[in-house]
Amino acid sequence: MFELLWNLKVMPSAMFFVWRALSDRLATKQNLQRRGVILGNILCVFCGKEEDTCSHILVSCEESIKVWNMCSSWMGVSSVNYNVLNHHFEQFPGICSNQEGNRLWKVLWVSVVRCIWKHRNRIIFNQAKLDVEEIFSLAQVQSWVWMKHKERKVTFSFSDWILSPITCINMVIR
Repeated sequence: MFELLWNLKVMPSAMFFVWRALSDRLATKQNLQRRGVILGNILCVFCGKEEDTCSHILVSCEESIKVWNMCSSWMGVSSVNYNVLNHHFEQFPGICSNQEGNRLWKVLWVSVVRCIWKHRNRIIFNQAKLDVEEIFSLAQVQSWVWMKHKERKVTFSFSDWILSPITCINMVIR
């Protein structure tokens, strides 16, 4: 899993963030409480029902699931996603028959989890309101920017990426 992560062409800070998330080393409320930081409420800021953990916030919260469903719908695939972060990373989305295509899809995965986390922090620290459409839109932009600047084979435009992501990925892997 980590070998695949280190081969992704994303910003180093994003790669480090995902490594920390997959290792359960993010400053979630649960991890902070475990380290002796006294918190009044350790529930998820999105749903308020479950503890704030890496897997919950990033893949199994009902609000995060909405983001992942938007992502699957946009990609034109249907899948059952794992509720454990490491398994979710490994299986996402697995729709390409070759390793290069799946590596490019993992760039989108990194972008989505990073945008979910950043939005969570905006809610906690800046009193922002939950907006799953904004999270997904920012992930689309960020993934395209990373691919455009890190992958020399990427020649598709942002509008092409938004309209037909599978066609764009197939253009790169041919």
